[in-house]
Amino acid sequence: MSLLGGLMRAGASLCQSAGTLLHTARAISAGVCCHIRMHAIPQPKVVDRWTEKRSMFGVYDNIGILGDFKAHPRDLIVAPCWLKGFRGNELQRLIRKKKMVGDRMMTLDKHNLEKRIRFLYRRFNRYGKHR
Repeated sequence: MSLLGGLMRAGASLCQSAGTLLHTARAISAGVCCHIRMHAIPQPKVVDRWTEKRSMFGVYDNIGILGDFKAHPRDLIVAPCWLKGFRGNELQRLIRKKKMVGDRMMTLDKHNLEKRIRFLYRRFNRYGKHR
């Protein structure tokens, strides 16, 4: 009889631990599928293929082929000197502008430029991607 009682207690404790495992396991559900209601097929977007940006795409690609590789496309771009061939974020662009033309700027423009540089410097150091 004691052997049977021991087996019953062991089986009960095993079932109880299995029950707690089942209750602690997380129920996985994909949720209710929401139905998308479409009354009509949407009209395709009207896109202007000849905007200034699209029409000028690749204009300077043949300079090397036709011009014997003497001129770089960067030299043909009409832009301020601190922007020609520049790649970078706004802070780097403003610092470059201050270095190149800061001494020739009007007082209010230079003050606003320095304020923006200070703001961006603090922002990049606090919340930047490379912190």
